[in-house]
Amino acid sequence: MVVLLLLVAGNEIARRSTWLRRLNVPGSFVGGLAGSLLLLALNSMGLPAFGVSEELRDILLIVFFVCAGLGTPVASWLSAGRPLVVLSILVSLMMVFQNVIGIGVVTMLGAAPSYGVLAGSVALSGGLGSAVAWGAEFAAKGVRAATEVAVIAATLGMIIGTFVGGPYIAWVIRRKKLSAPRASMGHGEDPTSADVPFVEKQIILVLLLFALSIGLGDLLREALRSIGLVTPRFLTAMFVGLAISTLADLRHIDIPRPLVERFDDICLSLFIVMALSGLDLRTLGQVAGKMIVMVVVQTVATVLFAHFVVFRLMGRDFEAATTAGGVIGVGLSSFAVAMATVKQVERNYGPAPRSVLLTTLVGGAVSSLTNALIIMAFYQWLVG
Repeated sequence: MVVLLLLVAGNEIARRSTWLRRLNVPGSFVGGLAGSLLLLALNSMGLPAFGVSEELRDILLIVFFVCAGLGTPVASWLSAGRPLVVLSILVSLMMVFQNVIGIGVVTMLGAAPSYGVLAGSVALSGGLGSAVAWGAEFAAKGVRAATEVAVIAATLGMIIGTFVGGPYIAWVIRRKKLSAPRASMGHGEDPTSADVPFVEKQIILVLLLFALSIGLGDLLREALRSIGLVTPRFLTAMFVGLAISTLADLRHIDIPRPLVERFDDICLSLFIVMALSGLDLRTLGQVAGKMIVMVVVQTVATVLFAHFVVFRLMGRDFEAATTAGGVIGVGLSSFAVAMATVKQVERNYGPAPRSVLLTTLVGGAVSSLTNALIIMAFYQWLVG
């Protein structure tokens, strides 16, 4: 109940605040930050504090990724064209650079290179799920406190990345005097806001697809693990969702995608509130230490890469700015944060269909798979 109250309050504050709207900060971010500050205050005063279910939080993230897979028709991949290829290459290079920068920073700080990868693309581009999964693998090879380092880096990245992508887009839009395409102007609403008939059969079908994607995803995850490829649970679930979506399109079987998108939005908002409000800022401040230096360096590098490389190569227009902001979200936090940022920009300025499509395809499927392969290469090099 606390999470729902925080989400409602956060949405209302974001709606009423001109400053937050200008910075493209979603209500879920506001609610999550308010929750973490409330938790800090309760702990400081010695009062009973609320708890956030990590199991439920992780399930919400998995369902969100499944929705991204189920909600992506085959035609989307075909229509994305050259920008999809270009952005996929750029994001892959960004993740390699994250690990190189991470190794450089930890070497200067006197730590083992493995920690640079754990605080690089493992934690930042991968997010909390990747941090836990790969932290355990590095720990099994003798890297001390590997999971703790990765989780702290992922947490710091989520905090910083959550509040960087949206303001960056707002700054570029004002500085370059950009606007949404004329055909899209005047809407300023979530493109998934069309009425969805909540028909019982459709709901049951979508829930069945969720269960099928997660169950088969777990089997795929174990199969990949048997050949040495470590993947977070949400990644394999999303790929099964993509496979189901592709098969349905090829067989001309209808998937109620508007309903899937509604579930997507709900799970995304609840996950972000739970992830942020569950942070113990006092404990994080005590143990973060040198990790803050690492995340600040990675933040600066990611923003510079997004602005001077992604924004320019994607066309220097409104959609390019929104895509660059999404890349910042992917690079510092996760696909979930990137999508929340991009959707908030749509609500404030108007639809950005190309940016949403590219963020979904690259931020979700492409970057997750590529990051797993990149991490595996560094893992084999450093501790394998």
